[in-house]
Amino acid sequence: MLETKLLGNGFAAEINGVDLGDLDDATFEAVRQCWLDHKVAVFRDQDLSDEALVGLTERLGGLFVHVRDTFHAPDRPEIMYVSNLKEEGRPLGALGDGDLEWHSDQTYTRRPVFGTMMYAIEVPADGGETCFSDLSAVYENLPADLKAEVDGKTGLYTATRNRTSQLQPLRPDQLDRVPDQRHPLVRKHPYRERKALYLSPSHLIGVGDLPEEESLALVARLTEWAGRPEFVYCHKWRPRDVVIWDNASVMHRRNAFSPDERRFIKRTGFHLPEELGVPFS
Repeated sequence: MLETKLLGNGFAAEINGVDLGDLDDATFEAVRQCWLDHKVAVFRDQDLSDEALVGLTERLGGLFVHVRDTFHAPDRPEIMYVSNLKEEGRPLGALGDGDLEWHSDQTYTRRPVFGTMMYAIEVPADGGETCFSDLSAVYENLPADLKAEVDGKTGLYTATRNRTSQLQPLRPDQLDRVPDQRHPLVRKHPYRERKALYLSPSHLIGVGDLPEEESLALVARLTEWAGRPEFVYCHKWRPRDVVIWDNASVMHRRNAFSPDERRFIKRTGFHLPEELGVPFS
Protein backbone atom coordinates (compact mmCIF):
# COMPACT_ATOMS: atom_id res chain seq x y z
CA MET A 1 0.00 0.00 0.00
CA LEU A 2 1.44 3.33 -1.08
CA GLU A 3 1.79 6.16 1.38
CA THR A 4 -0.02 9.13 -0.19
CA LYS A 5 -0.89 12.68 0.83
CA LEU A 6 -3.54 14.72 -0.97
CA LEU A 7 -2.16 18.08 -2.12
CA GLY A 8 -5.00 19.74 -4.03
CA ASN A 9 -8.74 20.01 -3.65
CA GLY A 10 -9.68 16.45 -4.60
CA PHE A 11 -6.68 15.87 -6.88
CA ALA A 12 -2.87 15.83 -6.91
CA ALA A 13 -1.13 13.46 -4.52
CA GLU A 14 2.35 13.15 -3.04
CA ILE A 15 3.46 9.52 -3.13
CA ASN A 16 6.10 8.65 -0.56
CA GLY A 17 8.37 5.72 0.13
CA VAL A 18 9.13 4.72 -3.46
CA ASP A 19 12.32 4.81 -5.51
CA LEU A 20 11.24 5.52 -9.09
CA GLY A 21 14.53 4.13 -10.37
CA ASP A 22 13.88 0.73 -8.81
CA LEU A 23 10.19 -0.25 -9.02
CA ASP A 24 9.12 -3.86 -9.09
CA ASP A 25 6.11 -4.63 -11.27
CA ALA A 26 3.56 -4.57 -8.44
CA THR A 27 4.80 -1.24 -7.06
CA PHE A 28 4.99 0.25 -10.54
CA GLU A 29 1.36 -0.68 -11.23
CA ALA A 30 0.29 0.77 -7.87
CA VAL A 31 2.11 4.02 -8.70
CA ARG A 32 0.48 4.16 -12.14
CA GLN A 33 -3.00 3.60 -10.72
CA CYS A 34 -2.47 6.23 -8.03
CA TRP A 35 -1.34 8.72 -10.66
CA LEU A 36 -4.38 8.00 -12.83
CA ASP A 37 -6.68 8.40 -9.83
CA HIS A 38 -5.17 11.71 -8.72
CA LYS A 39 -4.20 13.18 -12.15
CA VAL A 40 -0.99 14.69 -10.75
CA ALA A 41 1.58 12.64 -8.80
CA VAL A 42 4.49 14.14 -6.86
CA PHE A 43 7.57 12.18 -5.76
CA ARG A 44 10.25 13.74 -3.56
CA ASP A 45 13.97 12.99 -3.20
CA GLN A 46 14.46 10.97 -6.37
CA ASP A 47 17.86 10.20 -7.89
CA LEU A 48 17.45 9.36 -11.58
CA SER A 49 20.06 9.05 -14.31
CA ASP A 50 18.94 9.96 -17.83
CA GLU A 51 18.65 6.26 -18.60
CA ALA A 52 16.47 5.68 -15.53
CA LEU A 53 14.29 8.69 -16.35
CA VAL A 54 13.70 7.48 -19.90
CA GLY A 55 13.21 3.90 -18.72
CA LEU A 56 10.51 4.92 -16.25
CA THR A 57 8.78 7.02 -18.91
CA GLU A 58 8.81 4.12 -21.35
CA ARG A 59 7.18 1.82 -18.79
CA LEU A 60 4.27 4.26 -18.70
CA GLY A 61 3.78 4.49 -22.47
CA GLY A 62 5.34 5.02 -25.87
CA LEU A 63 8.09 7.62 -25.66
CA PHE A 64 7.27 11.15 -26.80
CA VAL A 65 9.90 13.26 -28.58
CA HIS A 66 9.20 16.98 -28.72
CA VAL A 67 9.22 18.61 -32.15
CA ARG A 68 11.36 21.46 -30.75
CA ASP A 69 14.60 19.48 -31.02
CA THR A 70 16.86 22.44 -30.20
CA PHE A 71 16.51 21.68 -26.50
CA HIS A 72 16.85 17.90 -26.47
CA ALA A 73 19.44 16.29 -24.22
CA PRO A 74 22.55 15.63 -26.32
CA ASP A 75 22.36 11.82 -26.18
CA ARG A 76 18.67 11.32 -25.30
CA PRO A 77 16.20 13.09 -27.63
CA GLU A 78 13.38 11.80 -25.41
CA ILE A 79 14.55 14.28 -22.74
CA MET A 80 13.86 17.96 -23.25
CA TYR A 81 15.57 20.58 -21.11
CA VAL A 82 13.35 23.22 -19.50
CA SER A 83 15.74 25.86 -18.26
CA ASN A 84 16.78 29.51 -18.18
CA LEU A 85 20.48 28.57 -18.16
CA LYS A 86 22.80 29.25 -21.08
CA GLU A 87 25.76 27.46 -22.60
CA GLU A 88 28.20 29.61 -24.58
CA GLY A 89 25.57 32.33 -24.74
CA ARG A 90 22.83 30.05 -26.09
CA PRO A 91 19.76 28.94 -24.13
CA LEU A 92 20.23 25.44 -22.72
CA GLY A 93 16.52 24.73 -22.54
CA ALA A 94 13.04 25.83 -23.51
CA LEU A 95 11.66 28.34 -21.04
CA GLY A 96 9.48 31.07 -22.49
CA ASP A 97 6.68 33.44 -21.67
CA GLY A 98 4.23 30.92 -23.10
CA ASP A 99 4.86 28.75 -20.02
CA LEU A 100 3.13 31.43 -17.95
CA GLU A 101 -0.13 30.83 -19.82
CA TRP A 102 -2.46 27.91 -19.10
CA HIS A 103 -1.93 25.07 -21.54
CA SER A 104 -2.11 21.31 -22.00
CA ASP A 105 0.84 19.67 -23.69
CA GLN A 106 0.83 19.12 -27.44
CA THR A 107 -2.91 19.60 -28.01
CA TYR A 108 -1.88 20.70 -31.52
CA THR A 109 -0.83 17.16 -32.51
CA ARG A 110 -2.98 14.29 -33.75
CA ARG A 111 -1.95 12.13 -30.79
CA PRO A 112 -1.27 14.57 -27.94
CA VAL A 113 1.18 13.45 -25.31
CA PHE A 114 -0.78 11.57 -22.62
CA GLY A 115 1.51 11.99 -19.63
CA THR A 116 4.25 14.53 -18.94
CA MET A 117 7.04 13.95 -16.42
CA MET A 118 9.38 16.62 -15.05
CA TYR A 119 12.48 15.95 -12.93
CA ALA A 120 13.89 18.97 -11.10
CA ILE A 121 17.65 19.48 -10.95
CA GLU A 122 17.85 23.18 -9.99
CA VAL A 123 14.88 25.32 -8.96
CA PRO A 124 14.35 28.93 -7.84
CA ALA A 125 14.21 29.64 -4.13
CA ASP A 126 11.20 31.87 -4.82
CA GLY A 127 8.65 31.60 -7.62
CA GLY A 128 8.64 29.22 -10.59
CA GLU A 129 5.84 27.02 -9.21
CA THR A 130 3.91 24.85 -11.65
CA CYS A 131 0.15 25.24 -11.21
CA PHE A 132 -2.36 22.61 -12.30
CA SER A 133 -6.07 23.01 -13.01
CA ASP A 134 -8.28 19.93 -12.53
CA LEU A 135 -10.25 20.01 -15.79
CA SER A 136 -12.45 17.10 -14.74
CA ALA A 137 -13.73 19.08 -11.76
CA VAL A 138 -13.90 22.20 -13.92
CA TYR A 139 -16.18 20.46 -16.41
CA GLU A 140 -18.36 18.90 -13.73
CA ASN A 141 -18.91 22.29 -12.12
CA LEU A 142 -19.33 24.44 -15.21
CA PRO A 143 -22.36 26.74 -15.12
CA ALA A 144 -25.15 25.33 -17.28
CA ASP A 145 -24.78 28.00 -19.96
CA LEU A 146 -21.05 27.37 -20.35
CA LYS A 147 -21.50 23.61 -20.38
CA ALA A 148 -24.05 23.94 -23.19
CA GLU A 149 -21.55 25.99 -25.19
CA VAL A 150 -18.82 23.32 -25.06
CA ASP A 151 -20.73 20.02 -25.18
CA GLY A 152 -20.40 18.47 -28.62
CA LYS A 153 -18.03 21.18 -29.85
CA THR A 154 -14.51 20.82 -31.21
CA GLY A 155 -11.56 23.09 -30.60
CA LEU A 156 -8.94 24.11 -33.16
CA TYR A 157 -5.44 23.91 -31.67
CA THR A 158 -2.25 25.35 -33.16
CA ALA A 159 1.47 25.18 -32.32
CA THR A 160 2.09 28.78 -33.36
CA ARG A 161 -0.13 30.87 -31.11
CA ASN A 162 1.62 30.92 -27.74
CA ARG A 163 4.30 33.43 -26.88
CA THR A 164 7.07 30.85 -26.64
CA SER A 165 6.51 29.91 -30.28
CA GLN A 166 6.48 33.58 -31.25
CA LEU A 167 9.75 34.30 -29.43
CA GLN A 168 11.45 31.07 -30.56
CA PRO A 169 9.75 30.22 -33.88
CA LEU A 170 9.62 26.64 -35.07
CA ARG A 171 11.61 25.89 -38.22
CA PRO A 172 9.63 25.19 -41.41
CA ASP A 173 10.43 21.46 -41.16
CA GLN A 174 9.13 21.43 -37.58
CA LEU A 175 5.95 23.29 -38.53
CA ASP A 176 5.29 20.72 -41.27
CA ARG A 177 5.13 18.04 -38.56
CA VAL A 178 2.51 19.86 -36.45
CA PRO A 179 -0.36 21.10 -38.60
CA ASP A 180 -3.35 22.53 -36.74
CA GLN A 181 -5.66 19.91 -35.23
CA ARG A 182 -9.30 19.66 -34.19
CA HIS A 183 -10.15 17.74 -31.01
CA PRO A 184 -13.29 17.53 -28.85
CA LEU A 185 -13.54 20.40 -26.40
CA VAL A 186 -14.87 17.90 -23.87
CA ARG A 187 -12.64 14.84 -23.71
CA LYS A 188 -13.48 11.44 -22.26
CA HIS A 189 -10.63 9.84 -20.36
CA PRO A 190 -9.29 6.72 -22.09
CA TYR A 191 -9.05 4.71 -18.85
CA ARG A 192 -11.39 6.42 -16.39
CA GLU A 193 -15.16 6.99 -16.52
CA ARG A 194 -14.82 10.74 -16.41
CA LYS A 195 -14.97 13.64 -18.81
CA ALA A 196 -12.83 16.75 -18.72
CA LEU A 197 -12.76 20.07 -20.46
CA TYR A 198 -9.96 19.82 -23.04
CA LEU A 199 -8.66 23.34 -22.63
CA SER A 200 -5.33 24.75 -23.74
CA PRO A 201 -5.75 28.53 -23.98
CA SER A 202 -2.26 29.16 -25.34
CA HIS A 203 -2.96 26.81 -28.29
CA LEU A 204 -6.73 27.15 -28.81
CA ILE A 205 -7.73 29.47 -31.67
CA GLY A 206 -11.24 28.32 -32.56
CA VAL A 207 -14.34 26.66 -31.12
CA GLY A 208 -16.73 24.85 -33.45
CA ASP A 209 -17.82 27.16 -36.25
CA LEU A 210 -17.85 30.30 -34.11
CA PRO A 211 -16.14 33.42 -35.50
CA GLU A 212 -12.66 34.03 -34.11
CA GLU A 213 -13.73 36.86 -31.79
CA GLU A 214 -16.52 34.77 -30.25
CA SER A 215 -14.25 31.73 -29.97
CA LEU A 216 -11.58 33.63 -28.08
CA ALA A 217 -14.17 35.25 -25.82
CA LEU A 218 -15.52 31.79 -24.93
CA VAL A 219 -12.00 30.47 -24.30
CA ALA A 220 -11.37 33.45 -22.00
CA ARG A 221 -14.53 32.70 -19.99
CA LEU A 222 -13.57 29.03 -19.68
CA THR A 223 -10.03 29.93 -18.65
CA GLU A 224 -11.24 32.31 -15.98
CA TRP A 225 -13.50 29.59 -14.56
CA ALA A 226 -10.77 26.93 -14.69
CA GLY A 227 -8.35 29.21 -12.83
CA ARG A 228 -10.57 29.49 -9.75
CA PRO A 229 -8.66 28.49 -6.58
CA GLU A 230 -10.90 25.51 -5.82
CA PHE A 231 -9.72 23.83 -9.05
CA VAL A 232 -6.00 24.62 -8.80
CA TYR A 233 -2.95 23.11 -7.09
CA CYS A 234 0.40 24.96 -7.33
CA HIS A 235 3.50 22.84 -6.86
CA LYS A 236 6.47 24.42 -5.11
CA TRP A 237 9.48 22.62 -6.56
CA ARG A 238 12.38 21.17 -4.65
CA PRO A 239 15.52 19.72 -6.23
CA ARG A 240 15.04 16.00 -7.06
CA ASP A 241 11.26 16.30 -7.30
CA VAL A 242 9.53 14.23 -9.97
CA VAL A 243 6.04 15.30 -11.03
CA ILE A 244 3.88 13.34 -13.47
CA TRP A 245 0.61 14.69 -14.80
CA ASP A 246 -2.25 13.47 -16.97
CA ASN A 247 -2.83 15.77 -19.94
CA ALA A 248 -6.27 14.24 -20.48
CA SER A 249 -7.33 15.59 -17.07
CA VAL A 250 -5.37 18.75 -16.24
CA MET A 251 -3.79 21.82 -17.76
CA HIS A 252 -0.87 23.72 -16.25
CA ARG A 253 1.17 26.90 -16.24
CA ARG A 254 4.33 28.23 -14.59
CA ASN A 255 4.58 31.13 -12.15
CA ALA A 256 7.16 33.81 -12.85
CA PHE A 257 10.50 33.98 -11.04
CA SER A 258 13.50 36.29 -10.96
CA PRO A 259 15.89 35.95 -13.95
CA ASP A 260 18.70 35.90 -11.39
CA GLU A 261 17.44 32.52 -10.14
CA ARG A 262 18.48 29.26 -11.83
CA ARG A 263 15.99 26.69 -13.10
CA PHE A 264 16.91 23.41 -14.76
CA ILE A 265 14.35 20.64 -15.19
CA LYS A 266 14.36 17.54 -17.40
CA ARG A 267 11.10 16.77 -19.15
CA THR A 268 9.87 13.56 -20.77
CA GLY A 269 6.49 12.42 -22.02
CA PHE A 270 4.61 9.31 -23.07
CA HIS A 271 1.80 8.43 -25.44
CA LEU A 272 -1.36 6.38 -25.21
CA PRO A 273 -1.63 3.30 -27.40
CA GLU A 274 -2.46 4.17 -31.01
CA GLU A 275 -6.09 3.07 -30.69
CA LEU A 276 -6.63 5.44 -27.75
CA GLY A 277 -4.25 8.21 -28.70
CA VAL A 278 -6.58 10.54 -30.58
CA PRO A 279 -8.86 12.35 -28.06
CA PHE A 280 -12.51 11.29 -28.17
CA SER A 281 -15.65 12.67 -26.57
